Amino acid sequence: MRVWFNRTFATTWHAITMIRANADGRSVEVIATHTDPTSPVLAAADVALPEPWHGDDDYLEWALRFAAEHRVEVFVPRERMALLATARADFAAVGTVLACPDADTVRLFEDKAAAYVAAARLGLLVPPHAVVGDAAGLRAAYDEFAALGGQVCMKPVSGVGGEGYRRLADRPPLASDFTGELRSVVRVADVCAAWAEQGPPAPMLVMPFLDGDEVSVDVLAEPDGSLLAAIGRLHAGGRRRVIVDDLQAREVAEVLTRAHRIGHLSNTQVRYWRGPADDIARPYLLEVNTRAAGGLFQTSLAGVNLPWLALKVALGEPVEPVVAKFGAAYTQLAAAVELGTGLAGPDRLATARDRPAVEERAHR
Repeated sequence: MRVWFNRTFATTWHAITMIRANADGRSVEVIATHTDPTSPVLAAADVALPEPWHGDDDYLEWALRFAAEHRVEVFVPRERMALLATARADFAAVGTVLACPDADTVRLFEDKAAAYVAAARLGLLVPPHAVVGDAAGLRAAYDEFAALGGQVCMKPVSGVGGEGYRRLADRPPLASDFTGELRSVVRVADVCAAWAEQGPPAPMLVMPFLDGDEVSVDVLAEPDGSLLAAIGRLHAGGRRRVIVDDLQAREVAEVLTRAHRIGHLSNTQVRYWRGPADDIARPYLLEVNTRAAGGLFQTSLAGVNLPWLALKVALGEPVEPVVAKFGAAYTQLAAAVELGTGLAGPDRLATARDRPAVEERAHR
């Protein structure tokens, strides 16, 4: 089996390791491309090659040519997933299966505000929120949500992970703000002043900070959204994590996956919060990622190999019922990964000085 990962998270190194250790004893050749020669994903691959900083049209042409030339059987895209999904039939014509949902589904959940609208239509809980694009809108949204009695936060309407996430405060700086761990708290007045002068970098989603437990549900589904596995990871405070079968969080993931046909690997995040009309804390949707989460490898503690099963799903092969074990508590640590010979050479891939600034902002 020949599998290609384009530019993706460093933690995909673990997923590749899991794929190689598949219980079926199948041989897998992993091809990885990346714009960063120091990505550990390249070190994990059998074939590691540079990925270009092309515009969309050129990138799609390059990807189709690459898949054909390297006889890729399964392409697991992370970079420009929606764009690539529009060419699913073109990839199939060269013998390559795309392991991702349809383009419309990907685009829907790339927009967190649109995702909240879609979830609310299904009867799921979404936090009160506002999309703002100027200083006046930010101040109004902050005042509205601060009146609920808790903290307020903001994040880009479209973004990956914690990029652009900030908690907002309406107080003078404290000495403690400049000691201890790096914090993501900013003064709303400072943000408003910067926006009034320069404008916001992107539309922002403002909402109350949901202060309860967070559960991240990793889902494996057939291309039509039929669930095969849903495994929760509870963020239990500090560094502690627990593999859980949280029924309420799982239901949120199941409803969204089925309704929107989120096939292959995805991740649904909820936080428990006691909203203004709630008697108890309830699971509110944070976001849905129509791709594997960076922490997917942690589900190995449930005794399952979701990265391998996802490849079988992509190829239309039967998958036995997934039986997971819950209750494992764990933490994480960093590890050293040796780079392959030549991967970190200065002439291997484009450096930040070489790539177009507009594309760096769009695709980093």
